[in-house]
Amino acid sequence: MQRIAEGRDELPEELRAAAARAVAGLNLPVALVAMFAADSLAVSAPVIAAARLDPAEWGTVLDGVTDEVRAFAETIHPELRNAPKAGKVEPERPTGPPARSRRQPPAEEPSKISEMVARIERMRRTRGPAPREPRDQRSNAAMSRISDDSPALFRWECGPSGDIAWVEGAPRGALIGRSIALAGNGEGEGVDRTVERAFALRSPFRDASFSLAGDGMLSGRWRISGVPAFEPSDGRFAGYRGVARREEAMPPPTGSTPSAPPSRDHDSLRELVHEIKTPLNAIIGFAEIIDGQYLGPAHRSYRQRAAEIVSQARTLLGAIDDLDFAAKLQSSRSSPGEGTDFAEILPRLTEEFATYAATRGAEISTRLEGALDRCALDPELSERLIRRFVESVLDVAGPSEALALGIGSEKGNCSLTLTRPAAIRDASEEQLFDPAFALDPDYKLGIGFALRLVRGLARIAGGDLRVDPERLVLLLPALRSA
Repeated sequence: MQRIAEGRDELPEELRAAAARAVAGLNLPVALVAMFAADSLAVSAPVIAAARLDPAEWGTVLDGVTDEVRAFAETIHPELRNAPKAGKVEPERPTGPPARSRRQPPAEEPSKISEMVARIERMRRTRGPAPREPRDQRSNAAMSRISDDSPALFRWECGPSGDIAWVEGAPRGALIGRSIALAGNGEGEGVDRTVERAFALRSPFRDASFSLAGDGMLSGRWRISGVPAFEPSDGRFAGYRGVARREEAMPPPTGSTPSAPPSRDHDSLRELVHEIKTPLNAIIGFAEIIDGQYLGPAHRSYRQRAAEIVSQARTLLGAIDDLDFAAKLQSSRSSPGEGTDFAEILPRLTEEFATYAATRGAEISTRLEGALDRCALDPELSERLIRRFVESVLDVAGPSEALALGIGSEKGNCSLTLTRPAAIRDASEEQLFDPAFALDPDYKLGIGFALRLVRGLARIAGGDLRVDPERLVLLLPALRSA
C-alpha cells in the first residue's frame, strides 16, 4: 500500500482509472478501496460503485475524500447519507499537488416510491389536501397571520449562491433574493442546519424547516425540499430547485363548524410531479454516463441499452410534464387572470407553425374568422396547448399538403379549426381518440395518443376538442367579464 501511495501520482489519470475498472468487481481490502476513493472521481467511481462495505468501513473509506466523490458514493449507496463518520484511517499520501478531479454531475436522490404511492392513494380517497404533520404549539397571533388566501405550496429555484431567483405559486417579491443556504438568524428567518449542510455537499434534502419572518401572507414555517442542479455542458453546480409547503394551516374559528377546505389537488399533483421527476432524472443521468462512457469504455450492447433507456425515460418525462401542465390548467381555471389576447400571440405562432410544417414538406395558412374573444387561459398555457394541438396534426401531414388554421369564436369559447390531413381524413372519431391509433406502427405515441391528450387538457381547462368531417376544432374558454 505504501508503494502504491508513493507511485500513484506518477501515473496518468487514464491509467489509474483503467486499473480501477480492472479490479472493481473483486473483493478488495478496505485500505485499497480507500486508496482509490482518495483519487479523482474518474478513478474512484468504478471501485466505489462495486464496493460492498459495512458502515464502519465506509466511514474509513469516505473520510477525507472530495465532495464530488462523497456525493457520488451517497448517490450509489443512499444508506451512507445518515451513516456515522469514522475517524480518518488511510494510507499516507505523497506530498505534492493532488490528482486533478474531473467533475461529473451527480445524479439526484431518488424519492421513496412507497411515499409517492401513499400520497396518490390519499389523493384518490379524499380528493382534498394531503394530511399534514401535527402542528407545533404556537401562539394565536402567529396562527392568525395564515389566511385562506395564503398559498399552501410554491415552487422555487436558486442559483449557486443560494439566493432564490425564481418562484411559482407565491408572490415573487416576498421570496426573490432570500437565501436557502443560510441557517436561521435568530429572528424567525432562515433554514435549519440540514439545508445548510446539504448545500455545502451539493446533496438533496427533504422536508427541512424554512422560516419566513414578517407580517406578510408567507410568514411562518414551511417544509422545503430540493435537489441540486448541474450545468449539462460541464457539470458545474447551478443551484437548487424544489418545492415548499406550508407546515401549518389556518384553524377554524372557535364555535364555528369547519367547512370543507378548497381543493388543492392541483398543488398536491404538482408536488408529486416534482418528486417523480427526481428519480427519473437520476435514471437518465446514470444511463447517459454509460452511453457517453464518462467513467470508461462500455460495450456497444450496454451503450445501446443505455441510449434506449434515455429515450424512453425522456418520453416518460414529457408525459410527467404534461401532468404538471394539467395541474397548471386546473389552477388557472380556478383562479383566472387577465387571459390571452390571440391577436398578440398569433403573429409569432403563425411563423412557428409555418416553419414546423416546412420540416414535413407541408404548408399551413392562418386566418382570423370574425371578432376574437379574449381566452381565459394565461398566455403561457394558451400557447402551449395550441402548439400541442397544431404540431400533433402537422406530424401526420403529407408532403405538399396545405392545411388551414382558422381562429374565431363559438358559443362563449375561443375556437381554433384545423384542416384534417389526408392521412386521417377518413378516420372515425373513435379511432382519432384511440391512444393505440398510429400511422407508423414503430412510433409508440401516435396521433391517437396526441389528440386524446389535447382533448383531455382542453377539458381540464374548460374547453374541448371536437371532430368535424373536414376539420378538427379546439375550443378554449373565453374570458368572461365580472
